[in-house]
Amino acid sequence: MPSTAFANTFRVSQFEGAILLKACTRAHRLLSSTAGKALCFAPIKATRKPSEVLRNSVSKFPFVDTFKLSSGELYRSAEVIAGLAPLATSKRLATLDKVVNGRSFSILPIVEGLHDMGNLGAVCRSADALGLGAVHCINAESQRYRARKQRNSAGAEKWMDIRMWDSPASCIQTAKAAGYHVVATHFDPDAVSIHDVDWTQPTAVILGNEREGVSAQAVKLADSTAYIPMSGFVSSFNVSVAAALVFYEARRARVECLGHHCDLSEHEKQILTAVMLLQHQGRTTQHIEELLERSQEGSLTAASRVQRDAGGFV
Repeated sequence: MPSTAFANTFRVSQFEGAILLKACTRAHRLLSSTAGKALCFAPIKATRKPSEVLRNSVSKFPFVDTFKLSSGELYRSAEVIAGLAPLATSKRLATLDKVVNGRSFSILPIVEGLHDMGNLGAVCRSADALGLGAVHCINAESQRYRARKQRNSAGAEKWMDIRMWDSPASCIQTAKAAGYHVVATHFDPDAVSIHDVDWTQPTAVILGNEREGVSAQAVKLADSTAYIPMSGFVSSFNVSVAAALVFYEARRARVECLGHHCDLSEHEKQILTAVMLLQHQGRTTQHIEELLERSQEGSLTAASRVQRDAGGFV
């Protein structure tokens, strides 16, 4: 259907009709493919590397190039990208490319026992902004976090590899098994400044809760301790502020010593792109269903709704 006729059907401008026509055409093309239907409408998950594989690998990128449907059907990252990239805007794809090329999993933030779930969202926001790919949480009350996350994280958690742990031992031992040097942010006689930590090696950094800091068990399990230099009357930072300072220093030191922060291979970047495109899966499903329904009924009347619904496709 030409854009003029399409615009008349939906009672919008010809320009907006062309946008909606393009979106619907892509939706129909996608749904004509069995793989496309699977990618948009079925649960699909990335596959993680075992800890022993991570330990023996220079890269700490946590995923392998296998995406599994609930039915057991397997896809590769190239297939996921081919199926979902056409449904993303050029602006979104450019942003994904920029983010992927700035990501590193060599610095792993671990937050322990937070009481204010808003702080967890803020930690995720800082991690995302400074190019970190994951945040692990010990004893975090996930339901409370989900209820508060949008306001404090600006949606950053959507793009992070977030894992929840029930105990310091399970989290820290897994990090060590994956080859991370574990540093607890805790002031003791052996602690060094965060400026003296070797951030060029794979490092997991533990940040404690707002009241007690890092637990005694976590400090004992850590390989070393570090502190943030302070010169005022107060003796501690809010955990979200401490996280931002530590992450910034880690990134700064890596760029200064290595010449770069991101350390993913081209293949790993491709896998991460597929992982991030899958974060749009639910939104994509909703858009496709609405567009197909409206293309049949011709019931769309508001130009603002056209722009809103077509925005995820063109």
